[in-house]
This record gives sequence, C-alpha cells and structure tokens, in this order.
Amino acid sequence: MMKSLFSNKGPFDINFIIKKTIFSKKKKFSKKKISNVSNLNESKKNDITFFENLKYVEKLKNTKASFCLIKEKFQSQLNKNCIPIISEEPLLDFIIISKLFYPDSDNDNYKFKNNIKYKNLLKKNVLVDTSVKIGTNFSVGCNTTLKKNVIIGNNVTIGSNCTISNAMIGNNVTINDGSVIGKIGYGFKIINNKLTFIPHIGCVNLLANVYIGSNCTIDRGSFSDTIIGRYTIIDNLVHIAHNVKIGSFCFIAGQVGIAGSSIIGDNCMIGGQTGISGHLKIGNNVNIGGHSGVLNDLKDGSKVIGFPSMPVRDFLKKRNNDK
Repeated sequence: MMKSLFSNKGPFDINFIIKKTIFSKKKKFSKKKISNVSNLNESKKNDITFFENLKYVEKLKNTKASFCLIKEKFQSQLNKNCIPIISEEPLLDFIIISKLFYPDSDNDNYKFKNNIKYKNLLKKNVLVDTSVKIGTNFSVGCNTTLKKNVIIGNNVTIGSNCTISNAMIGNNVTINDGSVIGKIGYGFKIINNKLTFIPHIGCVNLLANVYIGSNCTIDRGSFSDTIIGRYTIIDNLVHIAHNVKIGSFCFIAGQVGIAGSSIIGDNCMIGGQTGISGHLKIGNNVNIGGHSGVLNDLKDGSKVIGFPSMPVRDFLKKRNNDK
C-alpha cells in the first residue's frame, strides 16, 4: 500500500496499544514504539499486523511486521522475527488499534473547505477541497464534488454528479456521470454490542488510461489500496469493493460486483451481472460469462460461466443434459 492519505497519529508504545485491546492477553513487553498498522504482505519493521484467514498463511510466514495479533493455535506459523500477541479475536483487536493510529478513517465525515484556486469551477457547481491537486488539461461536468485526499493527473475527464475522495487518478483517466470513487467500504464488526466500522486507511488508485462508466462505485481500501490497472475499461453500474486489485487491459461489463480483497489478473473479460466472491485470485487471460457466480480461484486462461461458475464446456454439457 502506498503511504496512507489519512493522518497517522502514531507512534505508540506497544504496551499502551495492548492495554487498549479487548481480546488480547495482557502480556508485558519491552518498550518499543510501533509506527503503523499494516496488512501481512505490506508490513514493515515497527508495524503491527494481524492474522485470521488461513488463505494468507504464506504471507504470515514472510511478514516483516514487528508484532502480529494472532490466535494461539496459529502462532507456530508466524515468522520468527515477528512477536506474537495472542488474541481470541485478532481482527477485532486490530480494528481497535487501527482507530488509535487513524481515528478519522472509519467514516466519510470531515470539514470541507473550498479551494479558491479552482473557484472558476463554482460556475458549474463543482466543489474542490483544499487538499485536492489537479494536473493539466482537466475537464469536469456539473455538480461534482472533489473531496479530501484526491490527486488527479493530466488529461483527466470527470463527468457530472460524481463524488471523489481518497483517490489517486492517473493520466488520461475518464470517469463518467454519477460515479462515486473512494468512499468507505462495506466492512464492519460488532464489538461490545456496538456496530463498529473497520477503518479504511487505503485509497483508490486508478492507473493511466482507465475508463470508468456511469454510476459506478469503487470503495477505497481498508488496510490495502483498491487498484485498477492501466487501460482497464469498466462499464456502467459496477461495484468494486475495498482492497480489490484489477490488472491491466481488463473489460468489465455492467452490473458486475467484485467483493473485497479479490485480485483480478491482466487481460480478463467479465460478463454483465457477474458476482465475484471476496478474497479470490483470478488469473491472467480469464473469461467469465455473464450472470456467473465465481466462488473459487481461477487459473490463468480459464473460461467459465454459470452459478457456481464452471468451465464453459461443462456448462454446455450440463445444460444439454437438463433439457
């Protein structure tokens, strides 16, 4: 993940951090400053991370974090250079800790201040926050709001009625009417009988020459970034959830939904009204037919259709047998 666009209130001493948790064993450690929270894969020395999903056990073995919230039964899998913090609920404790570092990242509320540098856009009822940076040859429609933490490259076109925040937009990107980019994702837990949203400290990164259709929603990352690769073209009414990473030269048709933390390779084609479950890995050069439900990882070159998705040949054979 690139450096968070949110303000980091750390560092904090590890013992202060542990005192704030609810589900961790309150073990005393030598004084050590923790600089940041991070996921397993992108963590650095003096970071704290967590482990809960067995799908990421290889990343657990190779994490560079200094501390890891982890259930006792999994601690033998942890990198020997990373100190375990035993927790009955590692993710819930990690949410609590993340709020210490990034207290304003679990919502989209903030004090908007209009950027007088772009006051000429007020004629179109376009509002631009003081934190926004815009490159050359910028075009925008009417009634669009560019909120906090937005960096826009050159030759970018944004339509009307868009809301954009917490986003890095590359050169030659097009975003059509009504799209929402960089909002908080659909991630929450119940902690002490209280609905608690997961901090979303990541951003949306639209690389060069990406095309976004109308009325799309792309959530910013939680503990990683949401990334759309170069020259990828996305149709209208598509939802891309937090932490999703889509490769280059992909084509995604209307009403597709991609759940959180899934990874899509390069040169993929996804038919309309397809749903892709979370935490999946879709390889390169994959074709997914319309109306499909993808529940498992797909290897490079796969061609699937149906619910649950299956190889096209198997789908056609099953359909003929059902007649």
